[in-house]
Amino acid sequence: VLFLFCAALTEHKILFLSSSYQRLTDACRALLALMFPLKYSFTYVPILPAQLLEVLSTPTPFIIGVHSIFQSETQELLDVVIADLDGGTVNVPECVHISLLPEPLLQQTREALSMV
Repeated sequence: VLFLFCAALTEHKILFLSSSYQRLTDACRALLALMFPLKYSFTYVPILPAQLLEVLSTPTPFIIGVHSIFQSETQELLDVVIADLDGGTVNVPECVHISLLPEPLLQQTREALSMV
């Protein structure tokens, strides 16, 4: 969660994969809720239709949810942080560097998130 939070704050591309449309929507909305009171001003699509998968190649930051049926189409994306909600993994490519929060704030954030 902290990697995704920091990736969103530092304007990286974030892609959620799941076989459940409800899980995709909930995860995208939860990430935006964690950023409150900040407002995410880039592309935000909780469920991307299959006809628009080429949007994933855009050079701008985004938070997008895609059904896991299309996971093979997302494998060639080199600069996208991919969160697999079904498998519980977050894949950060080697070319993407995500800066975490500074230390006193990082520990406080971990404690606050563990209470949820």
